[in-house]
Amino acid sequence: MNQTSSRNRKLIYMFTILVLLIPIGALGMPARERSQPGQPGQSGGKIARLRHEYRLGETTLGDVDPASATMNLVLLGMRGIAGSMLWMQADEQKRMKNWSEHEQTVESIIKLQPRFLKVWQHQGWNLAFNVSVECDAVEDRFFWVKKGAKFMIRGTRQNEDAAPLFHDTGTLMGKKMGRSDEHKQFRRFFQVDPDPRWVGQADEDLNPEGIDNYLVAKDYYKIANEKELLPWVEQHIMDRSLFRSYPARSQLDYAVALGADGKFDEVTVNAWRQGNEDWTTEYGREDFLTPGGVIKLGATEEELKQLAAEDPDHDLADKRLWLDKYQKMTNYPFWKARSEIEAQPEMVEARRKLHEGKRLFFKQDITQAREMLEGGLKELETIFEQYPILLNEAEIVEDVIKSQLMWQHVMNLYKLPIPEDFPLVEVWLQNPSTVYQMHQRLLERVNSDI
Repeated sequence: MNQTSSRNRKLIYMFTILVLLIPIGALGMPARERSQPGQPGQSGGKIARLRHEYRLGETTLGDVDPASATMNLVLLGMRGIAGSMLWMQADEQKRMKNWSEHEQTVESIIKLQPRFLKVWQHQGWNLAFNVSVECDAVEDRFFWVKKGAKFMIRGTRQNEDAAPLFHDTGTLMGKKMGRSDEHKQFRRFFQVDPDPRWVGQADEDLNPEGIDNYLVAKDYYKIANEKELLPWVEQHIMDRSLFRSYPARSQLDYAVALGADGKFDEVTVNAWRQGNEDWTTEYGREDFLTPGGVIKLGATEEELKQLAAEDPDHDLADKRLWLDKYQKMTNYPFWKARSEIEAQPEMVEARRKLHEGKRLFFKQDITQAREMLEGGLKELETIFEQYPILLNEAEIVEDVIKSQLMWQHVMNLYKLPIPEDFPLVEVWLQNPSTVYQMHQRLLERVNSDI
């Protein structure tokens, strides 16, 4: 009797376990396919769908590296200690300039901490900015800048919703490539890689479409802005109104760079027009929450009144006050005006004359240089009388002063007096320290060419 009762209990237990396994299996069934971020899982059990919905699973964050997952599993709770040791080892290798071992150590770090954004940001920046400057040849420096950029691109693939990482990747593409001391070579190499493996084309891992570095940066900034709108994503790099300006600013930087390259054709004009559209019709129409309520940086007076009417907590005076503060912080009026003016034929011609005058000056064709510089400065003076806001930008002021210094140098060579009311004399008188510094640099260059 006892044996029969024991056997029956065991059968009941086994049957109960089997019955319970059915709902457990249904609830815990893993997802068989990957859904788009922000959408519920298309397959798998309830737990898998909830994990995806609330961004708790590895696959919802980005690509999963099997080697990384295995390493973390083997280390159990020692991952933090191992990561700290590797960071110290990487710093020591950097100090000793042992770049090959440093690169291997960094690879180990990202396998341990693939979701820790600071790993990607710090080490990518380190390769592009710190390691690259240790090389003498510009081609070698570009190689390490590329290494840093590709490293951060890998980070965006493993952290698909990381708006700050996409933003920093855009900054590296734009500012490091476009504003470093070697920017002329870097911008050229970005489209025509010096590595013979690319046969005179762009490195497809870095620039698959072979376009300008500022346009690639713009694409990454746009992705960062898209990710920033996701409800579970936060960025703490800067104020939101500044963060969201970067796609338009990168387009404007592209237009500025084309002019600096001496290109004053329809491509440059279209670049400025596109920049104006991005700045005013896209960025300028976005809503930003301020201490004075919601504003739009491009709002007209009528739109401000409408916003005030819809906001019971803030009147029109509040809206005007905070609109003015945010416009100053983002430099919105300046870039709106500049992008409009730079696309006008008069401005394009004035820019062309100044650029050509500088080129002729250093070719020692001083007669033609004087004519071009004087003509360009006079045309700019007429434009600045209508749009004085342009003189708020240091880059424009420095370009004017450089042109004035070259023109005066030619006048002195001809032993001609400098008129008291020479073109844009106000800019000259209002910036004495800039005049002095640029004069010294010009004399050094002129004397070195003799």
